[in-house]
Order: sequence, then C-alpha cells, then structure tokens
Amino acid sequence: MSLRTEQFSNNSDNSKPQGRNSAQPDGRTSSQCHIVTPDSGGKPETRPDVTPEPPKQKLQQWDRRTEKKSKNMEEHTKKERIEEFGQGKEKEKGMEERQEPEGMQTETTVTENARKEVRDVWYEAGTVWYVDKDDFIRATQLKPDEGTPELSEGRVRVRLETDGSVHDVSEYEVEKCNPPELDLCEDLSDLQSVNECGALHTLTSRAKANLPLTHAGPNLVNFWPPLQTHSKTPKSRRGESVWDAPPALAALVKRVYMSMVGTRRDHSVCALGRSGTGKTTACQTFTHALIKQAGTAGKNMSVERVQAMFTILRSFGCVSSKHSDASSRFAMVFSLDFNHAGQAAAGHLQTLMLDKWKVCQKIQGESNFLVFSQMLAGLSTEMRIELQLHQLSEFNSFGIVHPAKVEEKQRASIAFTKLLSAMETLGFSPGEQKAIWHVLAGIYHLGAAGACKVGRRQFMNFDSAQMASSVLGCEGDDLHTAVFKHHLRQLLQRATGGSRERSGAAESEEGPRLTAAQCLNGMAAGLYEELFTAIVSLINRALSSQQLMLASVMVVDTPGLRNPRHSAEERGASWSEFCHNYLQERLLEHYHSHTFTHTLERYAQEKIHVEFECPETSPAEVVSAIDQPPPQVRAADEDPRGLLWVLDEEMVTPASCENRAVERVCQYYSNMVRQCEQLLQCEVKHLMGSDPVRYDLAGWFSLIQNNPSALNTICLLQNSTVGVVKAMFTPRISLPPLCRALGGLEGGSQRSLQRNGTIRKTFSGGMAAIRRHSQCIAVKLQADALINLIRRARPVFLQCVSAKSDNGSFDIPALRVQLHSTQILSALQLYRIGYSEHMTLGDFRCHFQALAPSVMKRYASVFVSHDERKAVEELLVELDVDKKSILVGASRVFMKRGVLCYLEQQREKQVTGWLVHLQAACLGHLARQKYRKLKVQQMAVSCLQRNLRALRVMSKWSWWKLFCRVRPLLDVNMDNERLRAKEDEISVLRRRLEKSEKERNELRQTADSLETKVTAVTSELSDERFRGDAVGQALDVERAERLRLSRENKDLQARLDQCKVTMETLEKQLEEEKQKAQAKESQRGAVTETELVMQLECCQTEMEFVCRRLKQTEEKLETERETRQELDAKVATLQAQLEQSRRSVTEVKRHCRHLTSDLQDARVLTDSLQSRMHELDRKQRRFDNKLTQALEEAECEREQKDKAFQENTALGAEIYKLRCSQQESQAEVSRLQKQKEDLCAQIRDLSLPVDLASESLPALKKQLRLLESQVNEKAEEIAKLTAKIQQQQQIHMRFEIEVERMKQIHQKELEDKDEELEDVHKSSQRRLRQLEMQLEQEYEEKQMVIHEKHDLEGLIATLCDQVGHRDFDVEKKLRRDLKRTHALLADAQLLLATMESSGQNLPNSSKDQIEHLHFQLEESEARRLEAESIQATLSQELDNNQAELENICKQKSVVDENLALLQQEKVDLLKRLEEDQEDLNELMKKHKALIAQSSSDIAQIRELQAELEEVKKQKQSLQEELQQCVSRVQFLESSTVGRSIVSKQEARVRDLENKLEFQRGQVKRFEVLVLRLRDSVVRLGEELEQSAQAEARERENARYYQQRVQDMRLEMEELSQAEQESSRRRMELEMKVEELSTVRQALQADLETSIRRIVDLQAALEEVESSDDSDTESVHTAVESFTRKKDL
Repeated sequence: MSLRTEQFSNNSDNSKPQGRNSAQPDGRTSSQCHIVTPDSGGKPETRPDVTPEPPKQKLQQWDRRTEKKSKNMEEHTKKERIEEFGQGKEKEKGMEERQEPEGMQTETTVTENARKEVRDVWYEAGTVWYVDKDDFIRATQLKPDEGTPELSEGRVRVRLETDGSVHDVSEYEVEKCNPPELDLCEDLSDLQSVNECGALHTLTSRAKANLPLTHAGPNLVNFWPPLQTHSKTPKSRRGESVWDAPPALAALVKRVYMSMVGTRRDHSVCALGRSGTGKTTACQTFTHALIKQAGTAGKNMSVERVQAMFTILRSFGCVSSKHSDASSRFAMVFSLDFNHAGQAAAGHLQTLMLDKWKVCQKIQGESNFLVFSQMLAGLSTEMRIELQLHQLSEFNSFGIVHPAKVEEKQRASIAFTKLLSAMETLGFSPGEQKAIWHVLAGIYHLGAAGACKVGRRQFMNFDSAQMASSVLGCEGDDLHTAVFKHHLRQLLQRATGGSRERSGAAESEEGPRLTAAQCLNGMAAGLYEELFTAIVSLINRALSSQQLMLASVMVVDTPGLRNPRHSAEERGASWSEFCHNYLQERLLEHYHSHTFTHTLERYAQEKIHVEFECPETSPAEVVSAIDQPPPQVRAADEDPRGLLWVLDEEMVTPASCENRAVERVCQYYSNMVRQCEQLLQCEVKHLMGSDPVRYDLAGWFSLIQNNPSALNTICLLQNSTVGVVKAMFTPRISLPPLCRALGGLEGGSQRSLQRNGTIRKTFSGGMAAIRRHSQCIAVKLQADALINLIRRARPVFLQCVSAKSDNGSFDIPALRVQLHSTQILSALQLYRIGYSEHMTLGDFRCHFQALAPSVMKRYASVFVSHDERKAVEELLVELDVDKKSILVGASRVFMKRGVLCYLEQQREKQVTGWLVHLQAACLGHLARQKYRKLKVQQMAVSCLQRNLRALRVMSKWSWWKLFCRVRPLLDVNMDNERLRAKEDEISVLRRRLEKSEKERNELRQTADSLETKVTAVTSELSDERFRGDAVGQALDVERAERLRLSRENKDLQARLDQCKVTMETLEKQLEEEKQKAQAKESQRGAVTETELVMQLECCQTEMEFVCRRLKQTEEKLETERETRQELDAKVATLQAQLEQSRRSVTEVKRHCRHLTSDLQDARVLTDSLQSRMHELDRKQRRFDNKLTQALEEAECEREQKDKAFQENTALGAEIYKLRCSQQESQAEVSRLQKQKEDLCAQIRDLSLPVDLASESLPALKKQLRLLESQVNEKAEEIAKLTAKIQQQQQIHMRFEIEVERMKQIHQKELEDKDEELEDVHKSSQRRLRQLEMQLEQEYEEKQMVIHEKHDLEGLIATLCDQVGHRDFDVEKKLRRDLKRTHALLADAQLLLATMESSGQNLPNSSKDQIEHLHFQLEESEARRLEAESIQATLSQELDNNQAELENICKQKSVVDENLALLQQEKVDLLKRLEEDQEDLNELMKKHKALIAQSSSDIAQIRELQAELEEVKKQKQSLQEELQQCVSRVQFLESSTVGRSIVSKQEARVRDLENKLEFQRGQVKRFEVLVLRLRDSVVRLGEELEQSAQAEARERENARYYQQRVQDMRLEMEELSQAEQESSRRRMELEMKVEELSTVRQALQADLETSIRRIVDLQAALEEVESSDDSDTESVHTAVESFTRKKDL
C-alpha cells in the first residue's frame, strides 16, 4: 500500500503541513515521513509518526472519515487553483539548488508566502550506502508519493544522515545496506547483501570493536594494526612479544588442525598483502596457537624453540622502515610436521629470495639488517677486541652505523641479549656463535675499507681491509684476489679443470666489466647470503626429528608488496622490490586459480551447474608480463617474453642497456607495462591495475650480472684459518649448488626430503634449468619452487590489509584497492552460491553411514565392491537433507556451506551414544574380570590359611623338626652348583645381548647413513635426469634449427644461381637493345619531313592526352581529399561513438555486476529460506510422528483408564460389601460390649456379700443400666447424625465452589477459543472471497486476452495472405517490366554511345525525350528498390510480429500454468483449513471430555479420602476398645467367673481381630488404588498440557497458512502486472499492424502509379523506335566515312 500524504498551507504567514498517515503493510509503525520542500532549502521537514493500523471493528468508520476528509481537501485544492489562475502568474522568488552527480543544478520555482501550493512529497524507502570517491555514507532512499513526479530513469534521491542534505544521484552510486545486527558479523559470507560498502563497514566496525580478524568464507582477513591487542601490546608493529590468538584465529587453527588430522593431507597457510600489514605477526601467532592446540612430542620441538627461531629470523632477515620497525626481506616456508598421535614432532624452515644487496645498498628511510646494530651495541669488550670492533671507523660504505641515541642503544642491546638467549635455546654452540660474529664483523670491515672509484680496482682503506682479512681468517692478498682479481682464479680453474659448472656459467654469462664498488658489494652480499643459509641449517638441525610423520602444515610468510608511493616517496622502486612484488603477484595468481579456476573446473568436471562467471581480470597478465618464457631456446625478437627474460638476454647482448629492455617489454605488453617519461623508468600495473608501481631500472644490469666476488665467498670461508668459521661452512660443500639464495635444503626426514625434492625438480627441469645460474631466471625459479611446494597442500589465505591513515581514521580508498586486489567479493559470492565442501563418494558413505543403520547394514561389507553412487543416494534419502544443499557429482558429493558441520554434529551425537554403550560394556567386562580375580585370590587365601593351620599342627611333631634340620644340609651343594650354572648362563646371555645391541645400533647407523646417501643419490640422479632431458630437448631444438637453416641456405643458394643466370640473360638483352637503338639513330638521319610532321602531331596528341590524364588525376586527388576529410570526420564521430559506447558498456557492466550481486544475494536468501523450510517440514514430520505416537499412547491410556474404571467399580462394590460387614461387626461389637457391661454389672452385684444383699437392689440396678445404655445409644446416634450432616454440608459447599470456579474457567476458555475460531474463520472466508474474486477477474481477463489474441491472429493471417498474394503478382509484373526496361536502356545506351562517338548533335527534342526517359527509368528503378526494401521490412516486421505472438503465447501458457498451480494450491489450502478446523473441533471435544472426566475423578478421590479418614478413626476407636476389652478380660480371668463365658468372649474377640486384619488389608488396597488414581490424574494433567501445546502448534500452522495466502496475493499481483504488460504489448502490436496496413496501402498506390508510368514509357519508346532506325543508319554511315578518312 503506497503512502499517501497531502500538504496544504492554512495561513499565509506560517504554513504547517497537515496530512493523513497510513500504516505500513506489516502492521508496525513506520519511521517519520520526511517531506522535501523548496522552502526548506534542501532540509527535510519531519512529519509526526505514522499511526498504527486501526482495529478490525472500527475499520469501516475510519475509511469513511478518511474519504470525507479527502473529498473536503480536494474541493479546497480546486478552489485554491481557481484563485491562483485568477490572480495570474507571479514572478519566481527563489531557486532550489540540488547537487547533481554531473555538477548540474535543477531549478524549481518557489512561490510566495501568500500563494498556496501543493508540494512534492517523498517518503522513506529504506537505508542505503551512498558511494563516494573517498568514503561511503549511510543515507536514506526517498521515493515519490502518488502525484509527485518521478525522477529520470537511472536516478535515485537520497538523504545523507551526516548533514541531512538531499541529493539526486545515479543508481550505480547506491548500494544496499545490511541490518545493524550484522555490523560485527564474524564471517563476511553471512551478510545478507555482499557488496563493497557492506564489507568495508563490517571490517571497520569490527576494527573499532577491537576485533581485527574477520572470516571471509574459508579464508581470514586481518585488519592491521589492531587498536588493542588481546594481551600485552607489542613494542613495535611487529614486536617480539606475540599477542594472544583472537577467537577468529583460534577457530581457524582448530579447523586447519582437525582437517589435517582427519584427511591426513598437508595444509598451507599463506599471508597476502602489502608490506607492513602484520603478515609475519599473524603467521607467528598462528604457529604458536597451532602448537598449543596440538601439543609437542620430543625435546626438539617446543613453543620456546619456535619463538627463538622467529627471534633469530627477525634479527638476520628484517630491516626497519617507515611503515614498520621490522620489515621482512626474505620469503619463508616453515613446515610443522605432525606424528600419528597428532602432535607437533618436528619443524623445517626453508628460505627464498633473500635481499642480499640490502647489506651493501642504502635506501633513504630504511636501515641495514637489524643484526648489525644489535651486534655493535651488545657485544662484550673481549669479543670487540677479538673482532677489532673496539675502534669503529666514521665512514662505512654499506651504511652500517653504531646506534647514536641512548634509546636506540638500549633497544639494540636488549635485542642482542634476546638473540643470544634464542641461539642458546636452539642449541647453537659457542663456536658457531663466534663464527657468526666473525662473518658479520668481516662484512662491517669490508664496508669500512671501501673501494676506489677511479683507477685500479682495490681497497680504499687498507687497514680496514687487513682487519677484514684477519677476522675472516685469510691473507690480505687472498682477500684482494677474491674480491677484485677474478681473472686469475678463472685462469687457475681452467688450467686445473676444476669447477666446470661455475666456469661454464661464467663464460656463458659474460657481461660488462665490473667496477671496484660492484666487486666489493658482491663479496659482502655473498658473505651474508652464505651466513644466512648456514643459520637456517642450524635452525633446522635444532628442530629436526626422525619420527614418522602423518602430515604437515606449512606457514608461508613473504615480503609484502612495496610501492614507494605508499610512503610518500618520489623515487622509483628497486630490483629487490621488483622481485618481492613479483613473488606477491605469483601468490595472488595461486589464490585466483585455487579460488576460481580450479573450483569452476571441478564443477564442470563433476557436471555441477553453478551460475557464476569467473572475474575478467586476473594476476596472470602481470605475471606473464614479468616471467613469460620464449617459445624456443633461440626465438625471434618478435615473440613476446617477460621482463626477466628480456633483461637476461639484453645483459648478454653487447652494447645494450636497460632502456632497450624497457622498450621491448613495453612493445610486448603495452597494456600491463608503460614506459614513463623519465629515462630508464617504467610502470607495471600490479594488483590487476589497482596499484601501479614505478620502477627505476638504472643499475639493474650490475645487480643481475653474475658477480664472481659473490661466487668466491664460499671458497674463502671454507679455506679460513679461523677454526670455528671453517667448521661451520665446510659441511656446505656436499650440498648441490642449485641456487645460492635458497636455504634449508638439508634434512634427513621423509617430509623434508620430499620438500627438497620438489625444489630440486623445479630447478633441474624444463628450459629454465639451462639458465638457472642467471640471476633473473633464478628469481623465476624460486617463485616456481615456492608455488610448487604449496600447490600440493590445501591452502588457507590470510588476507592482511592496512587502512590506518596518519590522522587515525580509516583510509577507505586504500582499503578498496586492497580488497579489489584479492577479489574478496567475487570469492565470497562463489563461496555463498557454490558448494564449498566436497568429499568422494566412498569417503562420504563410510563417514556418514552411521546415521542410517539400514544403509550401514547393506553396505557394511568391506570385501564386496559396492555401487558407491547408489549407496550415497540411498544414504541421502535416509538422511532427509535438502536436495539443493547436497549434489552428487560424477565422483564426489558437493555440499553447501554449513551442511558438513551439521552432518558432523549429527554423527558425533550418534557416535557418542555408541561410545557410551561401549564404555559401559568395557567397564562391566573389566569389573567381571576383577571379580574373578578377587574370587581366585579369596580361594588362594583360604588355601594358604588351611595349609598354615596344618603346618602349625605339624610343627610340633618331632620327626618334622628333624627333617627340617637335615634337609638344608642336603640341598646346599646342589643349590650352589645350580646358582653357578645360572650365573654363567646369565653372563653369556648378557654378552650376547650387548653384542647384538651394538650390532643393531651399528646397523641402524649404517642403514640411516645409507638411506640418506640413497636419497641424496636418487635426488642427484633425478636432477641429472632432468638436466639430461632439458639438454636433450635443447639439442633437439638446435638440430631442428640447424636442419631448417641448412635447408634455407640451400634454397637461397639455388635462388642465387637463378638470379645470376637471369642477370646474364638480361645483360645480353640490354646489349642487343643498345645495338638496335644505335642502328635506329643512324637511320634517323635519312628521315623525310613528312615523317617529322607526323611525329610532331603524334607528340602533340600524346601531350594533350597526358594533360587530360593529369587533370583527371588532379580531380581524383581532390575527390580523394574530400573523401579523406569525410572519412576523418566519420572516424572522429565513430571514435566519439566508440568512447560513448565504451562508457555505456562500462556502465552496463557495472549495472550487471550490481544486478548479479543482488541476484546472488537473493539466491542465497532463497536457498537459506528453502533450507529453513525443509528443516521446518522435517520438524513438522517429526512432530506428526510424535503426535501419532502420543495419540496411540493416549488410546492405550484410555484403555487402561477404562480398565481402571472397571476395577474401580469392582473395588467400589467390594468396599460397599466391606462397609456392610464392618457395620455388622460394629453392631456385634457394641452388642458384645453391652453384654460385657451387663455381665460386669452382674458380677459386681454378685460379688457383694450375701448378708448385705437384698432382693430389690439388683433389679433396680439392672433397670438403671438398661436406661443408661438406651440414653447412650440415643446420644451416639444423635452425634453421628449431626457429624454426618455437617460433613455433607461442607462437602456440598466445596463442590458448589469448585463447580462455579470450573464453570467460569471453562466459559472463559470457550469464549476465547470461539472468538479465535470466529476470527480465523472470518479471515479465511475473507481471503477465500478475495482469492475467488481475483481468480474470477483473472479468468475474465484471460478470456479477454484469448479473444483479443484470436482476433489479432485472424487479422495478421488475413494481412499476410493479402500482402503475400499481391506481392507475388506485383513481383511478376515488375520482373517483366524490368526485362523490358533493361532492353530499352541498352538501346538508349547504344544510341548515346553512337552520338558521342560521331560527335553529331541530335535534335533537341530527341535529347529531351531521352533525358526524360532516362529520368523516368531512374525514378522507376529507385521506386522498385524502395518497394523491395519496404517488402523486406514488411516481411521482417511480420516475422517479428509472429515471434512476439509466439512469445505472448508462451507467456500466456506460463500464466495459465501458474493459474492452475495457484488454483491447486488454493484447493489444497482450503482442504488443509477444513482439516485443521476438524482437528481443532475434535481437540476441543477431547479437551472438554478430559476436563469432565478429571473433575469426576477428583470428586471420587475426595470421597475415597473422606471414607479413608472415617475408617482410620473407626480403627483407632476399635483399637482403644480392644485394649479396654483385653484389660477387662485379664481382670475377669483373675476373678472367679465361669470359664465358658470367658471362652465365648475370647472367640468373639478373635473373630473381631480377624475382621480388623481383613479391614486393614482392604484399607491398604484402597491406598494403592488412591495412588494409582493420583498417577492417572497427573497423566491427565500432562495430556492437558500436551493438548495445549498442540493447540499452540495449530495456531502457528494457521499463521503459516496466512502467510502463504499473503504470498499468494503477492504472486497474484505479479501475475496481474504481467497481464497488464501483455495487454500493453498487445496494444503496441495492434498499432504496429495498423501502421503496416497504412504502409501497405501506400505501397500499393505507388506500385499502381509506377505501372502506369512504365506503360506510358513503353508506348513512347515504341513510337520512337521507327524514327530512331533511320537516325542510326545515318550515324553508321557517318562513322564509316570518318574512319576511312582517318585511315587514309
């Protein structure tokens, strides 16, 4: 329902807006309505809150009031408009300025205050993001109300929340906004709409809330730097203290660890991002969290050792820069190997691309490696004196300077102490530490020595050079030779034949001559590179282990992308920055291929349809521009190749420079590499063009050239006189010299050998193996080795972003660039739409068949091969999972996100139950075994006790004493001999055991050494094989080229011979022609004058002909110029159109991206809703099953209740009988008591003395006793009756109160339920009526559309028939006329040709006629062409109309199908409503019956309780009487009374006791019955609660069906809109048909006129033919005479 508001001005001075507010469809109060008016200057006026929807009873009254108000307001507005038109137009006083995206201003008139005007009204449609260049702003989208003019297409009006200003912007600048509860969403894939602004807002919100880590599907986004760390804040951006793992990182660690242990497959964690974004910190934290999660096994692996490793790498591989205190300058792959127990058992470190030139090169804003400053600040005085660092020089060419500030010195000294403790933790010996300081001191002294820039190549400071040689352990001359005099060493090597590979490489890589500074820099870089690789080998030695490993987790940390523009520097990037940026691009390419390419290929291979288009841009273009290899070993210059290969070729090429390499690369890859205006500079479009980097290639040849000084460093260190240095670097001789920049190629475990083998294969295979000694190709090979190393593992990417600016706010453009480079939005869309989790068919069945016992029974056999696809399909049917969330491919099962976790949870629940049962069974088995053991122990103890007793008895026997004394004396000798024999045997066995252990240890050592040798030999053999293959391929290519060149040489030789022969023949012909020319010249002397005149005339005619040709060529040139100008103008217009089309294409692409993202979000929402619906359906089915079970249980309870009722009735009868018997027994007891009293009285009377007795006294006493007994009986009866009356009255009052209360409760419940049922019934009837009305309207509209369709089809058929027949006849006529006109035209052309050749002038009349005829022919030809074109257009339009009709028919069929489906759904809904109504009625009846039954049961229970109380009282009274009787009997026994009377009384008393016992049993039975009845009452209460819950569920179902009806309404509205569109199209088709009919009529008229003209033309031509014959004969005679004269 659209929101209508009308605004009027009541007074001229102050006009307040008044209007009518309407409620929103969902029944909630809407937000404030803002009206944008011209007077407010762009500021919105707030309207009061919209009133909620009125209740149903007052709806009609409210509608009437609103209609009256609207009528009054319409009359008021009409009067005001009439007054305004009467007053006339007034001048405009104000203009409203509204900001447009293109800088335009919209002008609207603002009336005076005295004038009253209806203003435009806009209402709020929702919150959106307004995308700005530098930021994104939350805004409110405004939509026009009814009566308000809408904006142009593609424009949207928004109001910014920052300042409240209103803007009209493009729809591309607006993006959807997520709900506020998703601002701190942990996973970006859980957002409702995944767009750029939504992702940025979530990331920034989490960063402000101290949550820097955010999940992005399977990967993780790290927002750096965090505002507050979870533990102590680090001292620097990447300090030494590692902050605790946040929850997101801990969840990632757990997921990676569980996946690694479950799949037994290697995993890799790779950090991506710019430099200074916290990649190393994140990797370090991940490593620590992983070790804490898994635990460690063995002494070599611990958290302290790993932390020590990171500390050493920080000192030796990091520098301080503007954006970070410790910026990495090397790539690292740290592999954690896990054993079969899931514990971290070993670690292996591999390093790549060390920036070795950082030792000798100084860059502004960056320091040297941190270890130099730490060493200079923290060394002891003894080591300073030994290393000759006690006196530091002021100048150092490498930029290694002692810290000057006190704070820097303290920091460096603290870091040095930490470095020493880390070395001790990792087991570095003091000698190894001393060797490290010797090499670093040697590098420092070399920097202090310097090199001469002019003259000979030598040191500048010989004292420092001597210090360097003494520290490194070599002579000064040897150091000078190794640094500067390379040719001497090469001559010696050639003479001795040593190091063939190195000399060959040097010969092949000869370049320009090196300067002294380059030689010195090469020596320093080589020394540091060898030292770094040695330190890496020591770290691997400390973390290695020989255990068998299950799998590994590789942590990849590389230097980030570096751009001098990020630090506001104007310089160009260097060679090291280029290498590290190239490595980052390779990792991005791996991320792109893993995320998009491999995933989509897997979907296509498994035939899984996923509607997703791969992103257009990828890092492969930049990578190919850098490392694209040539197609052959010796390829042509035109073949494209990357910058690394071009640099390698140009370095070897003589007289070449870096500028030539730049030109070639820009020629090959102009779209990715751009040559800058500055010399030797080019710009590479990194990160898919979002972050271009400008490189300065000056001096790159000196860096990529093989420096002999760097190659001489290993020989210099191995021949050192310092023992610790020689011992440290001698083991590196055995390692193969693959690449000097690689570290960590040693190791003896299985996993490390596999990783090293991967690197060796990369360096020894393919064409790159031939050029691996080149520095450029070595960079490519290192990147290939890293990618091949992590490609076989399952990757997880840490996308580190940095967006903090200097002022503390977020740099949104930088964030956009970083997110665009990783293509995070496309990856999230694919993750949400696609199937992110997959398993093979067999694994899925084996893993989840525990959830379906039937499937597990059928496919449990391991020895029988099963059809896995069929088994999986059956398993999915049993699991009852949504079909769209799980798809079965050709060999895998694909699952949506979250499905695998749900199945794992279900499986864990099932397996935990089984494990509990298994544990219980095991515990029972163990308890039984323990019981058996205890039983055996008890038997043994009893046996021992029995034997001890016998021994105690035997010990007193004298013979036993004698035997005990003699027996040891007999066995002493035998025992001693046996002990000696046993000791000898034990000694022999010990010797054998020691020998066997020694042999076993030796065999183990030999086996280990042999295994290492075998692995080394196999690796070397594989390397040699790959080298042989590469060389063989190169030789084959060379042979093919040689054969091709020989063939070309032969062909060229043959062509040369042919050319020589032709040249000889041409020379002969030239000589002959010269001779002929000389002869003709000699003959010309005798030429006559007539011939000269003829020649002169011929020359003149030729000159005239040449002049005419010149004029014609000039005219042609002018026409060509004009055409060229026209073409240039057309080209310019076409270029403008092309640019405009490109803009439109970009806009369309952007719009398509928006639409696809919205569509994908909608798909995700629909999928989630469908999964939720499936879950609800499954719950509904479970509820139905439970309901049926409850109903069955209720029926069982009813049956039991009936049985209990029958038993109760039987017990009631028995109780009645017992009561009767009890009354009889009571009467007998009372009678016996009376008799007893009488007897007692008689006894007392008889006991009186005889002499005192009188005859009257006993009779009087007897009468007195009788009267007292009668009085007592009457009193008892009266008391009983009064008690009974009081009890009955109380019971009656209680029952009346309870009955009234129950009546009130039931009446309230019944009224509520009746009202609810009436409301539901009324609403359902209303909806049904509305649906019936809508269906009737749709049916009528459908009938109208069908009739109109039939009419249109008939019209079109008739038109087609008419046009087709008439066109066929006209075509026949036109063809005949064309033949005639062609003949006439041919005659006319002949006549004209004869006229022109003869030069005679025809009469003016004939010329005019011919021109007129020619003109008429042209007109007829043009009209014919027009008719043909019109006919073609008509046929095309007819085809289009037929296609549109077919589309309309298809749409109509679809609408019919939808209508049929809706009708079926309506019938189903009606049936369901009826069934629900019946169920509700039955439930109400059952509820009422249960209530009545419960009330009757309660009454019975109360009666029974009262009866029990009475029986207890009677029991107590009887017990008291019994005690009295017993005492009386005892008294009577003591007295002298007759025994017969006493025996009778005793018999009666026994009978009474038996009856009392019987009554006690009956009372116990009654108590049991009462307990059972109480249980039944409790059950009935539970049934009542269940029935109430069932009623609540029924209400929920009714609400659900109401919502379905509303959805059906919406669908009906959409169908009505579709019908309106079809009617609109029908009207357009009718208009087109009318236009076609008019065109057809016009064409028919034109054809009739053209036919008439052709007939007239034919008649005129036939009249002229007779006159033309004579003219042609005269012309022919004239022409013949002219030709004869010319011949003469």
